[in-house]
Amino acid sequence: MGPGNDETRAKRRNLVSISESGIVPLVPVRIPGPMGPFTSCSGLMLNRILAMLSGITPPPTRDAVTVRLPVPPDLEDSMSQKQPSLGNAVSVASILLAVLMICAACAMPVPGQTAAETEVSVIDVYIGSDTNISDWWSNSIKPAFDKAHPGYELNIIHTGSGGGGNGPIADRAMAALETGDDPGSDYFETFNPLQPIGAMEAGLWQEITEDNVPNLANVIESARRSSNGFDIPYRGSQVLLAYNAERLLQILKDRGEVGADATEVPSEFVPATWPELMDWICAFPGEFIYPRPDTTGAGREFVTRAIFQANNLEPARFSTQAYAEQYGAGELTAEQIADINETHFAGAWEQLNAIEPCLYDNGAYPSGSSAETRLLVDDLTTMITIWSDQALQAKGLGLLPEQTKFIQLDDLPMVGGYASSTIPTNANDLEGALLLANYLLSAEMQESVVREIGGFPAISWDLLPSELQEDFNDVITDTVPSFSSSWRAAMFDGWYTHVAPDVERE
Repeated sequence: MGPGNDETRAKRRNLVSISESGIVPLVPVRIPGPMGPFTSCSGLMLNRILAMLSGITPPPTRDAVTVRLPVPPDLEDSMSQKQPSLGNAVSVASILLAVLMICAACAMPVPGQTAAETEVSVIDVYIGSDTNISDWWSNSIKPAFDKAHPGYELNIIHTGSGGGGNGPIADRAMAALETGDDPGSDYFETFNPLQPIGAMEAGLWQEITEDNVPNLANVIESARRSSNGFDIPYRGSQVLLAYNAERLLQILKDRGEVGADATEVPSEFVPATWPELMDWICAFPGEFIYPRPDTTGAGREFVTRAIFQANNLEPARFSTQAYAEQYGAGELTAEQIADINETHFAGAWEQLNAIEPCLYDNGAYPSGSSAETRLLVDDLTTMITIWSDQALQAKGLGLLPEQTKFIQLDDLPMVGGYASSTIPTNANDLEGALLLANYLLSAEMQESVVREIGGFPAISWDLLPSELQEDFNDVITDTVPSFSSSWRAAMFDGWYTHVAPDVERE
């Protein structure tokens, strides 16, 4: 026998168990398990099985990889001589039976086992969005990801959209980057990679490329524009127009503009562009309302769309860079606010003043999105502004009138945006976090974005099922204009000053 065989036999001789019967050689056996490449059972479980089969009592073991099975002396001799016998066959059968029983036991979770013992890597995901998003992650994304990737398990931590959200967690990761400590985080469901201050210079956030997240290749251009290359845009939302088609049809019948037997609203009575919307509002006085821009996203983006219309449909004029070049990074002075309103917003105020007498209750601007939606639900108005995700979810739950339909403006849709995830470079499991990012951009998860939370996919609609495109044909768009938050303070001030001076600001 060669040296290698001598070493093997020497190692095998060292694997022994002391029992009343004397010294019994043991064979190391690796056992596959459902939670990863190998799963260990508790020493107590193994001891009981081994004692039942062989009548010996091996010492307890917590070895996470190796399970030691007793080998009868006759099998030990045959292993070295390679001589088959009936006794050997019986012994082998006994050991195979033991292995099968142990594998069955290992298929059940053992109380007190840690992720390390089962070789499952836990990915800590921090969610700073509203509860509907954290519920979606817990009830849909986590089960799907865990099933598709048995070696990983998502741990969902909801920090909430208020009270700093993910900010304090990012601060901790930044501090850990400097000290080399554990950041306690792997994935931020939404976070601005420009934060905390100095994060980009310090190298806190992982750069995202098609090499480490291959499905990034399928992300549409409007979503990519919202990224600086260190985040992953994965779900979008956009402000739409929602209208009660049944109520509108009845108004048209009452006015004699369609026949009494009409069952559909003719397309000429549904606005498709911003100028058509302005005309529609005053053609149907009291039937449209938008909420205040500083208290609701839908109101803010409606006013923003008016600003785009007054500036030749050029959203690029209102980027962060354009703002910084003209007004710097400090707090705006009263003179600067006045200049912005006169130079950039005056045309918008003119449009909104023109429609104010035609609005519901002569401009009773609701202060919240729920109050605005209630006007549609209670049959007090025909058309409102609403976020796409809220609209699609509410309709799916039967919370909007049955005949509610949606309008996406053809000339330039209203403002929207994409929620983008970030991954710290010092994540406990960087590879797993990148795997999660890639999974979120898969067609399966992007379909879930649309169906379950009413969001817009970050990938092309063409990659999603055709029936899904048919269901949401009225809201599909690859154009999602943006408006930098830098301009908002001046916009809010201008709206209250020039459009709604009698409305008390909250």
